[in-house]
Amino acid sequence: MLQTVTADTTQTLTDRLRADSLEVVQTLSAFWTELRNPNLWMGLLGTLLHIGLVVLLILIGLRVIDRAADRWMQRVADLPASHPRRQRASTLANLISSTARYTLWAVGLIMILSELGINVSALLATAGVAGLAIGFGAQTLVRDVISGVFLLFDDTIHVGDLVRVGNDTGTVEHIGVRLIKVRKFDGELLMIPAGELRIFGNRSIGFVRAIVEIGLAYEQDLDTILPVIERVASEWAQAHRDILLEEKPEVQAIMNFGDSAVTVRVAVQVRPGEQFKAERDLRLRLKRTFDELGIEIPFPRRTIYVREEKELPPRRIQDVTSEQVTFDKEPPETD
Repeated sequence: MLQTVTADTTQTLTDRLRADSLEVVQTLSAFWTELRNPNLWMGLLGTLLHIGLVVLLILIGLRVIDRAADRWMQRVADLPASHPRRQRASTLANLISSTARYTLWAVGLIMILSELGINVSALLATAGVAGLAIGFGAQTLVRDVISGVFLLFDDTIHVGDLVRVGNDTGTVEHIGVRLIKVRKFDGELLMIPAGELRIFGNRSIGFVRAIVEIGLAYEQDLDTILPVIERVASEWAQAHRDILLEEKPEVQAIMNFGDSAVTVRVAVQVRPGEQFKAERDLRLRLKRTFDELGIEIPFPRRTIYVREEKELPPRRIQDVTSEQVTFDKEPPETD
């Protein structure tokens, strides 16, 4: 009986192995037959050719975008780097070039997925719903992008402008769809979302003023010193006519009565970006002239008055009920 069961089990295992082996052979045979099918290779080759053509068109499109941006910039290549037209052209060229690149890659990706047999319509519908959901969750991002576009087309800020954002001042290095990069004087790079750039000062539009404030001692004779300041300012203006937007600086006195000095101001309109150098040069000329003439720039000073306290007479306290007068101190004895 045991031998019969063992024989049946062995026969069953043999049949299973034979069936599995036959299935593997049939699968390999079908795979080999499919590999030898010329239609498969023709279809695969056609798909690869289509994908390659799409990639080639994308690369050509990117090249065309770069050439178009270069030609656009060549129109303003003769203008100085600080000229508003050149700055605006550079900003718009970067923006349009970036937008065109993203659009081209998105269209190319959709075409490639379509060639691979993926249902692009369903994918686009899903992407639309997902984009709507992301849009609600990314309102800040959308706000930054829209604000960046309006900043560009409002012509209020350009690459190369000297701007003040909050307590920081620097030069605009890049204006993108979402971020604006500002390089401070100490080298720190500020990356500011366009949506947060609500209030800023642009020191590269129109004109700026170079302002130098001088503290003079109260003992100095202003009728003597003010002509000296005017002479130094006029000499400086004669040497820097190329950056001036008005004929001569204006000496304004008196701006303030300080703790230790009276304040006199020298102000002059100069070209944007030149005010810092103008202020440094004017201060240097004034300091040298003051040293030559012995004019004092006062240090902080304070006047202290010392007062002697007098001895007060004793206070009298009167009892209104008894009409008796008492003293909180012993009254002085009288003869």
